[in-house]
Amino acid sequence: MRGPQPTRIELSPSAREGLELIVSRHSSPQQQVLRAKIVLSASEGKNNGQIARELEISIDTARRGRWLELEPISLADLEVLKRLADGPRPGKPPTV
Repeated sequence: MRGPQPTRIELSPSAREGLELIVSRHSSPQQQVLRAKIVLSASEGKNNGQIARELEISIDTARRGRWLELEPISLADLEVLKRLADGPRPGKPPTV
């Protein structure tokens, strides 16, 4: 039995350009490159299973909840690179 389709991500041209730049730069942290690839694949309409198989990651890793959470915030207020950064961890105080 199939579950519901994950929410498709609609990227603005500037968001797509920012993600593609992160993927192509040699100096980008690999965790951010992976996250950028996940978001780009999701914007192409791929589901979590397809993304997980293509990138050889777990389905849980392929989920795009954080990007969708931050989607309402404009790129002017929160740039692409910061959207891909690690989120706060439970039990750890935020660094200032």
